[in-house]
Amino acid sequence: MSVRRVELILAIDGGGTRTRCLAIDREGKVLGEQLSGPSNHLLVDPALVRSSLHEAIGATLSQAGFNQVDVACVSAGTAGVDFDGAGAAEIEIILQELGFPRTLVNGDMVIAHAGALGLDPGVVALAGTGSVILGINRDGKRVKVGGWGPVFGDEGSAYRIGQMALRAGAEMYDGRKPPTDLLKVVLRALGISQFRETISRVYLDAMEPREIAALTPLVYEVAQAGDVVARSIFFKAAEELADGIQAAFTQGDFKEKEIFISYQGSVLESCALLRERMIEELSHRQLTFKFLKPRFSPVVGAYLLGRKALGWGANNDVLADLQKSLSLEVVRGS
Repeated sequence: MSVRRVELILAIDGGGTRTRCLAIDREGKVLGEQLSGPSNHLLVDPALVRSSLHEAIGATLSQAGFNQVDVACVSAGTAGVDFDGAGAAEIEIILQELGFPRTLVNGDMVIAHAGALGLDPGVVALAGTGSVILGINRDGKRVKVGGWGPVFGDEGSAYRIGQMALRAGAEMYDGRKPPTDLLKVVLRALGISQFRETISRVYLDAMEPREIAALTPLVYEVAQAGDVVARSIFFKAAEELADGIQAAFTQGDFKEKEIFISYQGSVLESCALLRERMIEELSHRQLTFKFLKPRFSPVVGAYLLGRKALGWGANNDVLADLQKSLSLEVVRGS
């Protein structure tokens, strides 16, 4: 009696600070998961990208107890690849050099969309350090709104929220706006005693966007405590994200009577105030939608896209088994 060979998809979510890799079989069982360093080829040296991918893949296969020959496909989504696949070739070459001839490389926003909606059409708002809106209709047409980075806006992102908190502190310091507890929060977070010292911290020390974005959880605490100025920052962020979603609706040629909307990213996941206000903003516009919690994480979205590329399909039984396997919390490496 012949034994059916186990086939794996290696699903990868590669970002500017870390790379996450999962080994998942055809039945949706998670067999291994590991983390490594950054793999955004636009931000770090190609040698480091290669090293991060090699480390994540090798450790995941080792944990799962399988080899390269058992891998049916490597499906990756990385921050250096755009929604339309621009930049994918660089990652494909590295994966092929590592010994994986069958690869699928998408942008990180594409795997986030696939994970949030389980491959269904709709619009997904991503808001972490940066932000972007991605709409994909039933015909596969993709529409990106935002994602221009901190200089252009990054509306609704942690960076934008941190920036607005700094601006609110400056306005209060100048006497242009009423008092707010944000001033004290900013001083404490930056380790300074007077607001005027923010000039040297922001400009002379050249604070990076991620450092400004790190102010967001503290700003949210102040907003939850009822500070009017802090709450207005999250209301503004919600309005900006709603604008982006509406733009994706308009350009996306959606045929469905009711369009799915979901989200990914630390800001929308952890800030209920922003999320609820965004839904409220959308409800006041001429849009018919159903708001859904994200079904899976971005790295699982990469797995689902890999299944689709291999022709494995993704019926409800497989998705249910996958959800069950994920809930068992496979031992995670670091």
